[in-house]
Amino acid sequence: MTDDKKPIWLLDAAPRIISHMNKDHSNSIVSALHAQHRIKDPDAKMEALEANGYYALSRGNRYFLAFEKTCSNPAEYKDELVKHARDYRAFELHS
Repeated sequence: MTDDKKPIWLLDAAPRIISHMNKDHSNSIVSALHAQHRIKDPDAKMEALEANGYYALSRGNRYFLAFEKTCSNPAEYKDELVKHARDYRAFELHS
């Protein structure tokens, strides 16, 4: 989806969410990538948001990590990210 088709709330919140997730919750991104795409990359980063999930960058490739629902505000987006963290805990990579 192009930026001009994304909801305003998502465009406004995206830089903050991406920065926060990459800085403080990178393990959740790594776990979701492993769970949904079977890719183990401890350096995966959140790159772009959509209302129904987000793109992670891993070894130069983009992968879409889907939510169970399409979000309509930042609170719902946070809830879906928390759900990913909880549901994919078993997919955490351990060094």
